Amino acid sequence: GDGFRSGFLAGQSWGLGLERSAQVGSLLATLVLETVGTQEYQVKVADFLDRLTDSYGADAEAEVRPHLIVE
Repeated sequence: GDGFRSGFLAGQSWGLGLERSAQVGSLLATLVLETVGTQEYQVKVADFLDRLTDSYGADAEAEVRPHLIVE
């Protein structure tokens, strides 16, 4: 829940559409669920963008990338 909401609301604050915001939220929720523990997860931007591309295509990555600080 929290991971999805935070990703979705981030997408909305960036001016992304509902579908793209939901994709960001879904991916963040997936990363959270893959982590053991409650708040121990860390999101690496490059990995996030790679998985976003794998899951939703290059257009999704191109739309989200400008809103993230790439390491």
